[in-house]
Amino acid sequence: MNKRKIIQNIFGVLLVLISVSVQAQVIKQKKNVLLIMVDDMNDWVGAFGGHPQAKTPHMDALAKKGMVFKKAYCSVPLCNPSRTSMLTGYQPFKTGVYGNKENFRDMDGFENTTTLPQYFEKNGYKTAAAGKIFHSPRGTKPQPKKGSDPGSFQQEHKGGLGVQFPPVAQRHQHGIDFERAGVKGSKTRSFDWLGIDIEDERTHDWKSANYAANFLQEEHDKPFFLACGIFRPHLPLYAPQKYFDMFDEESIQLPKVINQDLEDVGKIGSNWVGRGKLHKEVVRNNQRKAFVKAYLANLAYADACVGHVLNGLEKSKYTENTMVVLMGDHGWHLGEKEHWSKQTLWEEAAKTPLIIYDPNKGKSGVSLKTVSLIDVYPTLIDLCELPKKEDLDGNSFAHLVSNPNGIWEHPALTTKQKGNHTLRNENFRYIVYVNGEEELYDHRIDPNEWNNEVNNSKYKSVVKDFRKQLKILLRR
Repeated sequence: MNKRKIIQNIFGVLLVLISVSVQAQVIKQKKNVLLIMVDDMNDWVGAFGGHPQAKTPHMDALAKKGMVFKKAYCSVPLCNPSRTSMLTGYQPFKTGVYGNKENFRDMDGFENTTTLPQYFEKNGYKTAAAGKIFHSPRGTKPQPKKGSDPGSFQQEHKGGLGVQFPPVAQRHQHGIDFERAGVKGSKTRSFDWLGIDIEDERTHDWKSANYAANFLQEEHDKPFFLACGIFRPHLPLYAPQKYFDMFDEESIQLPKVINQDLEDVGKIGSNWVGRGKLHKEVVRNNQRKAFVKAYLANLAYADACVGHVLNGLEKSKYTENTMVVLMGDHGWHLGEKEHWSKQTLWEEAAKTPLIIYDPNKGKSGVSLKTVSLIDVYPTLIDLCELPKKEDLDGNSFAHLVSNPNGIWEHPALTTKQKGNHTLRNENFRYIVYVNGEEELYDHRIDPNEWNNEVNNSKYKSVVKDFRKQLKILLRR
């Protein structure tokens, strides 16, 4: 071999080594993302103080390390539109997705939408998912469910949701008369609760968590965006019996409610909660404590699943360069406003936990700024230092992850069906319905939203400002 060829070979090897070194450095520098979404999770997580008996040690431990956003709100108080909004970065009045049956890819102009995981993929990330991230999990069949938005993730866990159902004979043993309660449709099947004799490892949510935990043990040649969805505490409230055993029904503390709480609300809002009929039926059958216990048990089970994922991260080599984002998709009423579900524009349905732990830039703390889940897309882009995506409806609150009291002048907008909106800032909630009815609550003195102050002259300027802000947001 002549001298020239030897030099060329040496030069070629050096180029390969330099390339590998540069690539490794890029992978090391780019931040991984672990997104955990818990379905129908309200602020009863211990760190958020929503219920004093909540047992959520794993989420609480994450909260101690990360930034806790105690006033985070969904775009829509319903699973599919909330997740669609967060994962596309567009408001429901843009996509037209208001319910659980619509698919944003079927809407004119949104067929080729780049979702949050797809944006990370375009910027060099490996993407993976388990459980419910979009409205459906991938499912177990050869072809993924359409509701999982096939193509948003490069790989997905094949599995189901929640916890296996008990035998038919064991269901609906609580005396609830759905006809008398005015309940129709799927809720007649899902409004149920029971402890199941099953090990965690056999349940669907645990298997989703296990897929994510195992993913974190693998070798990855790219930075990754990993999403894990936990279905409980979504109805029906079936969870392993050991979580029900953690709570004594007699000592369960109930949320504060008042009689005739619906008297000063809009007609549409009252109709959305069936004018309190289901609440009266739950009270009539003395099942309030039983249901609250079941929700707390299912939340404790969900926390265990979250803990399994976080333990997987702790055992991995990615702990120092993986950002963790934990959130619900919306909140849930447990008797407040005489309601036992979601799908309202009041605090209980619109509010959901949000924690961001960034081992590189962030710090632990609590922010009381009113952020929205629609802000998550641009925020993750900024925290991971990716190119900005200019067409998103949300605003980045990346600076709040390290400075919880930083400047933030954006109210959180939540929409239900066309023309019904609520704005929430640090002190007030304003609601307007499609028929023009309005509500205003002063959270400084009325955190339970018991007194509608919209006709109180004292708040005339506040209402005027909210109307103006809403018009601006709807024109964007």
